[in-house]
Amino acid sequence: MTLSVNFAQSQCYVYNYSNYKRELKVDDEYAVSYSTYKRLYKFEGDYLLDYSSYKRLLKFENQYVIRYSDYKRIARVEGSYLVDYTTNKRIAKLDCPNRRSAMAAAAYFLY
Repeated sequence: MTLSVNFAQSQCYVYNYSNYKRELKVDDEYAVSYSTYKRLYKFEGDYLLDYSSYKRLLKFENQYVIRYSDYKRIARVEGSYLVDYTTNKRIAKLDCPNRRSAMAAAAYFLY
């Protein structure tokens, strides 16, 4: 008998790397501000959209977060951290290091 454990997306948080403060909560469809519970971003397939305008902001490809407007890499996932692509500095800690958490963190800290 094999026991498998699935973690719900609603349990995923994004922390600011400099002070380890919770900034975002990421669920199946949205990224929400942890302090205000306001929806900031919506997930649509491989893309992250601005919640208010539904404009595509970011895309995830391999380990990189790519800005949709010019297809430039802005961040990459390194273990459970999001790293700024240009400065090579950690900017966020990801509870669940997956594409959705990475895109939400990149939009919040870099966009």
